[in-house]
Amino acid sequence: MTSKVIHQVEFSSVLFDTLFGLILFYSFDYFFDVTGILPFIFYLFSMFVLLHWWLLFKASDDLLDEEVSNSALDTIFGILDVILIYYIVLMASRFDVKGVNLFIILLLVSDLLWSLIWRYVGKWQTKSLEKIKIIENELSTTIKINSVAIVLMAVLFFSTAHLTVLHYCIFMMLIYIIFIIATFRFEIADIKWF
Repeated sequence: MTSKVIHQVEFSSVLFDTLFGLILFYSFDYFFDVTGILPFIFYLFSMFVLLHWWLLFKASDDLLDEEVSNSALDTIFGILDVILIYYIVLMASRFDVKGVNLFIILLLVSDLLWSLIWRYVGKWQTKSLEKIKIIENELSTTIKINSVAIVLMAVLFFSTAHLTVLHYCIFMMLIYIIFIIATFRFEIADIKWF
């Protein structure tokens, strides 16, 4: 029984590593289609979004371990998130700033729903009260951060008429950078430099 669970956990991790790797690999084709400094910077921004979510997936695997990795619901949400991330990269390659904004909002909403389900409906396999408390605290923090980011991105989305494309791009990138900083500050995502 233990061997079966280990293989399921490994499958989920390998699946998402492969999907993220494929998006990154195929996105290199778009480099040659992007012309202009602002569209190129915006396209690089979409690569940071991709890499940031890859780190979030890895951090989630590290924290939750087999708690959610062998869950069908977790796999469905993960595949949905990967599809949304692919569309973010695709829209960025076409310099469709409003499209990128929409798909970032959808990605954040998907992650918010996932967090809400696991925080308030999900059943934990571990019996360790300390681990459950750590998991639930992180999910609560994720819910708060995602909610703020969704509101900010939605306000930006509906402010299109009042902003130039340059300002729209700058505000979107700033909001997302603040989101990245929050995920690292509250240790939802982490990276070791050495």
